[in-house]
Amino acid sequence: MDKRILILDGDPVARHDMTGLLSGYGLTALGAGSAHEMEQILRETQVNLVMLDMMLPDASGLSVCSRLLRLPAPPAIMVVSDSGEECDVVVGLEFGADDYVVKPYRPRELLARVRAVLRRHDDARHDESARATPAVYGFDGWRLNVATQDLFDPRDRPVPLSTAEFLVLWALVDKPNQVLTRDALRQGPPDAHARPAPQQVNVAISRLRSKLDRIDGGAGLIRTIRHLGYIFAARVERVED
Repeated sequence: MDKRILILDGDPVARHDMTGLLSGYGLTALGAGSAHEMEQILRETQVNLVMLDMMLPDASGLSVCSRLLRLPAPPAIMVVSDSGEECDVVVGLEFGADDYVVKPYRPRELLARVRAVLRRHDDARHDESARATPAVYGFDGWRLNVATQDLFDPRDRPVPLSTAEFLVLWALVDKPNQVLTRDALRQGPPDAHARPAPQQVNVAISRLRSKLDRIDGGAGLIRTIRHLGYIFAARVERVED
């Protein structure tokens, strides 16, 4: 698969030079001059690496790092900055960047480091995928497959779920018979790569109860604990799909 690299730099000359350099070596390079332009690109395409200048016209570099790391499939991040101060380098790396390059850079060195970051990122994602075992939760004859986001009732009929409904149900079955606050339901299990919006939690709970009630008593699986949150009142097991 072709690797896509996003150059996020408020300096149009620097952005043009870096885009031309990487394109000249057969890499697909896209340019953005602001965090807003980055958001527009990310809505339309997935990138493998973001080369980030910390000084942007509409956002801090650290806030952009945070935004990128919250994506369902976070890209690698390489900070490319005028500042070579040790504290800036450390902060950038500790905040989640994979590498840090100081301007002015040597073109061949930059290219080598770009390729190394992409290679490490691919290796890490491969290892994560190899370790992951798709979880299937079983409760009262129901099955929730986390890998495919499919819910099946005790008669093996599929039950369609919105993304928010799936995420809330996953959070509930992952910690059955425990009181979960709305915030805990938003955070979900550690493996969850998305979060429902705050206003979606109550709606998702209501719709889940309605869908679970296709089997008598199903709505009672999700119990409201007044002023605290919700409990998933069922014995939940990991099962073979």
